[in-house]
Amino acid sequence: MEIYLKDFKKNKGLNKDYLNSLEFRKELPKDYVQLFEEFNGGEGFIGEEYFVMHRAEEVIDINKEYGIEKFDSEIFLIGNNGSGEAIGIDLRNGKTEYILIPYLFEYNAIIKLADRINGLFKRIYERGYFGT
Repeated sequence: MEIYLKDFKKNKGLNKDYLNSLEFRKELPKDYVQLFEEFNGGEGFIGEEYFVMHRAEEVIDINKEYGIEKFDSEIFLIGNNGSGEAIGIDLRNGKTEYILIPYLFEYNAIIKLADRINGLFKRIYERGYFGT
């Protein structure tokens, strides 16, 4: 994973007790939540693409502020690409997918990026957000 994040400025990781005290939705993928122990969000380039990963303390409030659950309770925003699209976790259909979705929530414009957090970083690094 480090090769993908060499130009990404990571925030200091959180200790496990503090992380467990945050009220994350139970169905969020463990690989995503556990990543906060290594680094608590950050921003920068992954390959040629920019990525902002929200800090653990902010991500719950950001989803509330955007009113995401009013639109779709099965999508959880974790960051953005700095260009008008959100990076999210799509829990619809009983599986986890990391996605790129416009903030206007145009479902036909969703781009599936990966099934796991490491795959997300690899996809962005190797093919960008829009590459096939």
